[in-house]
Amino acid sequence: MKIFSVILASTAILMTSSTIAKNVNPLIKPRIVGGQEATQGDWPWMSALVITNEQPLSLLIAKDGEVATQPFMFSPQGKASGEIIDCGLGEKACTNAQGKICFMERGEVPFATKVNHCETGGGIGAIIYNNAPGPILSGTLYPDFVGTIPVVAISQEDGQAFKDGLLGSQVEVSVTMIVDGAQTSFCGASFLGDKWLLTASHCVDGETTDSFKVNIGEYDLSDGAPNARSVARIYMHPEYDPIALNNDVALIELTEEANVTAVNLASKITTDNAALDHQTVTAMGWGDRTGYQPGEEHLVDIPDILHQVDLELLTNLECNTTLVNSLIGPDSDPSQGGVTDKMLCAAVAGGGKSSCQGDSGGPLVLNTNQGWQQVGIVSWGIGCAADGYPGVYARVAEFNDWIDGIYQGVAIEQHADFHVVGVNRTETALVRVSNNSGQAVNLNYSIVGDSSFTITDGECSSLAIGASCDLTVTYQPIEVDKHSARLTITTDDISVKTSSAYLSGQAIAPMPSFDNSLAAGNEVNWYSGGQKNWQQNTSNSSIESGTIEHNQSSIVMAQIEGKGELSFEWAVSSEANTENSSDPYDALYVFINGIEYNLISGEQDFAALTCTLEGDRNRVTWVYRKDQETSAGNDKAYLRNIVFTATEESGTNPVPPAPSTPSTPSTPSTPAPPTAPETESSTGSSGGGSIVWLLSLSFLLIFRRKGSIS
Repeated sequence: MKIFSVILASTAILMTSSTIAKNVNPLIKPRIVGGQEATQGDWPWMSALVITNEQPLSLLIAKDGEVATQPFMFSPQGKASGEIIDCGLGEKACTNAQGKICFMERGEVPFATKVNHCETGGGIGAIIYNNAPGPILSGTLYPDFVGTIPVVAISQEDGQAFKDGLLGSQVEVSVTMIVDGAQTSFCGASFLGDKWLLTASHCVDGETTDSFKVNIGEYDLSDGAPNARSVARIYMHPEYDPIALNNDVALIELTEEANVTAVNLASKITTDNAALDHQTVTAMGWGDRTGYQPGEEHLVDIPDILHQVDLELLTNLECNTTLVNSLIGPDSDPSQGGVTDKMLCAAVAGGGKSSCQGDSGGPLVLNTNQGWQQVGIVSWGIGCAADGYPGVYARVAEFNDWIDGIYQGVAIEQHADFHVVGVNRTETALVRVSNNSGQAVNLNYSIVGDSSFTITDGECSSLAIGASCDLTVTYQPIEVDKHSARLTITTDDISVKTSSAYLSGQAIAPMPSFDNSLAAGNEVNWYSGGQKNWQQNTSNSSIESGTIEHNQSSIVMAQIEGKGELSFEWAVSSEANTENSSDPYDALYVFINGIEYNLISGEQDFAALTCTLEGDRNRVTWVYRKDQETSAGNDKAYLRNIVFTATEESGTNPVPPAPSTPSTPSTPSTPAPPTAPETESSTGSSGGGSIVWLLSLSFLLIFRRKGSIS
């Protein structure tokens, strides 16, 4: 999971040049700039999406009482009591330290070396004091430290006091780890009441319920980690567009209710009138406080204390006009600004104030006759607090029905993606339905759109208050194509609101010609598709992706019956994201049963990968995918030496490997295999939840280009 959210500005730019330069600043980072510290208690519904981790707690007690300490990262836990002995700089084993506490000065000798020399001499604990005024603020022993004694740090001033009269006295040192003792905020949210929070979809895109927590009513991030609450379920808007950041709204359900003041949501009329009147609104968050121009590098300034800033609402026409005038020039077409009717803009004349990096998902609130009401959710922007580039927010009033249908109605998981399936094959998925309406209901389901999707009759036909059940959805495509449909719910009480789910999948065609050259047999069937099929190389038994254009993909899939291990060698020659390898431009991906497992990008010679298949039926899918611009290298992906070894309980025989000769197309040449490729085992996805604001610049197309995330 990335620590900071990143903003995408969906700005379609008409360019007169026949070529498009690389976007040098594609990730627009939201933060509070030009504001001030909030007053604690003013915004009780303000919440932080946080990553919690263990925090070391160190303690030093001398004869006059407790001495202020700073913990060393990766210090062993434990407690030690004994006489304190001076070990100088710790540059060699400390003699006469048996059963004692080593006292050492910070210097050129690494911390870990000092501590090891203490323990070698028989020391049972270590105190390291600073060699400059003040405390040691960033001491670390590093993850590979193998010592076993507790280590604490103290300031130069306290170290001098020990030297002046405490050497030889009895002291006690201890180090313990506090579970969930520290937190890092990556997005904001607003509390709606009961167990529910409102945030941006791009904040939770790719996240799981156990990858983050929520701190409701947070103010100071430095001391609130133990209050973070666990997440039960995430509902992203089914029409969320991660490229244009349209419908950038999501709901988070907690595992337990919270007794905290909730925010009120503004109506459409209130929001529209406030924009027309250019009313003042307030944004808040823990984001970076440094403003910058589009494309400008800057120093990050992240606070622990909640900050707020007052801004002025704009109409969407004013916002789009301002954006295109800044990006293209005067008299440009406002429709190219990228701000839709699901968005809302706020700024100040001349710039200098804005919400930005780390503020994503937080509320934009308006003071009305009925008190504070939320009108927006921090979503995206270009630069930060730059003049002529208003901040853009999800327009909350446009989603009131969707919000009510989830947290006060009958909620259904918003998207069931079957990924890639062989034509005429059948796949099923369970979709959770929950009754949050406060009354028992009888339910009917229907699928609007593609007949490739069906539901099992009789399931989840009634739900008690607070009850949930799993509805079985089946995908059986009979035509090669992408398929999509919408699953809707009706109740026997029209006063109960409901939600709907989006269903999607892609069917690809059989490729029986692969069976003779790759891992084959009754257990494995091959399929290929996308814009171009994978193809065999005529000179050997490897396969390579088809020749595709920008925004296209070439897919090959093995349908494997039974549990076992699959190993293969893969290579790629493509454009690479040199700043962030986990967020590539063009890449070869492998999916297991529709879940991303690993990827490679750039110039990668053949390397082996082994994965465990745990289902009775498994789909292993390789996808070479290109983004919207630029080709590099051969622009190809390659597979060879594919071996499936079934486990004994599967009752099948191992499938022999294909020949190991690499594919060797004509110039430019295929990546050469290493002399002795290393075997790489992986048990999980290498992909993570990229929480992104995206910058979208286009020449008659929407331009998505990711860059590094802080």
